Amino acid sequence: MQYWNFKNNLLTFIFSFPVLASFAQENSPYSRYGVGNLKQTENISNRGMGGVAVADDNPLQANPINPATYTGIRMTSLQIGLEGSRVTIRNSNGTHRTGSSTLSYINIGFPVAKNAGFSFGLLPQTRSTYNMQKYSSLPGIDDNALSTYFGGGGLQKVYIGGAYKYQQLSVGLNTGYNFGSIQNSTTTEFTDSLDINSSNFSARTVMGGFFWQLGLLYTHKIDEDMSLKGGGSYTGAQSLRAKKEMRWETYRYDITDPYFQVDSVIDAKGKIQIPGQAALGLMLSQGDYWQVGADLSMSDWSNFRSYEQADSFGKQFMFKFGGAITPDINSVNNYWKRMTFRAGIYTGQDLVRFNGTSLTRSGITVGLGYPIRRTNNSIGQLNAVLEFGKRGTLNNGLVREGYTRFAIGFTVNDKWFIKRKYD
Repeated sequence: MQYWNFKNNLLTFIFSFPVLASFAQENSPYSRYGVGNLKQTENISNRGMGGVAVADDNPLQANPINPATYTGIRMTSLQIGLEGSRVTIRNSNGTHRTGSSTLSYINIGFPVAKNAGFSFGLLPQTRSTYNMQKYSSLPGIDDNALSTYFGGGGLQKVYIGGAYKYQQLSVGLNTGYNFGSIQNSTTTEFTDSLDINSSNFSARTVMGGFFWQLGLLYTHKIDEDMSLKGGGSYTGAQSLRAKKEMRWETYRYDITDPYFQVDSVIDAKGKIQIPGQAALGLMLSQGDYWQVGADLSMSDWSNFRSYEQADSFGKQFMFKFGGAITPDINSVNNYWKRMTFRAGIYTGQDLVRFNGTSLTRSGITVGLGYPIRRTNNSIGQLNAVLEFGKRGTLNNGLVREGYTRFAIGFTVNDKWFIKRKYD
């Protein structure tokens, strides 16, 4: 059997962007590469600050971006995040609008001792959803071939982690399992007047593997209320075990049974190599009143391999800056003073790279934290963020995505393991 190596190069596509899906279905051309688009995994409250999270040890939320921050947890927290997006895709041929709604995360965190914390949960990592077409002129023939590209899937991880604090230094570790599947299909059709068989290629890759992430956090007390925190995290490179099923078909419209299988591969074993990622962050805060911080993350996606094949990736980095303010967290009669107001920006270089052109990504965020209840033993908060961003470029025949995202997160806190004073 001859192994068909399909070259995934966006520059071969001239997208017409027909209405292939409703608003409820996402359609991102760049998610066709690798294991899909990288998802934001920060808490909704951190997204409101542009995604700043590496040095944020919020006492009421587990922050899996840096496991060392678990030592700051003071109450058990249950968190659920949901998001919806509207994306406008542009290229030289037109505009296509699409959208989606997905789960952002679900996790639990709680203190296990005065200087130790623990967390576990589910974090979606990547998402691939695309549906697009191109017309190609046939050399020497006054006709076109219509190719349709469709796919979906993604990766998610379940994690468990803990952290311990000694004096001003906290050390944390996350580990768990990264798993998911990616589906891709390509159909090329010709008009009935041509004596050429149409073709269909489809593939499904299932993958999974363990990961680890190390985190550090150092806290310097400037005075009684003000502190400066510095954090860092590193997620090791992953080698995911993979199985792939592939199927090739040809068919004709002018016969009774048009489909003919010409080749297939079942359970082709291989590896998906995902690069490591490093992140650094600083956070300056004054008690529960305000905080401001900055993060820098870096990853070399040119090291990505799928069945020993590289993809159209390069070095990726992102700079984030943002802050938050709560006018008066102890206000009794004024809800506005107890609300938290957030804002931030981010900018950097995306992992996708075509013919020497690196894609950029940038955006601004505004967020709000709304207290929903407060007692001696329990606290609740509703967090929301509105994000405006863009990705890609119209240069060199590429595609630009402009997006608006709205995300909402629910946090419920409670005190567990309270010692009884009376039997």
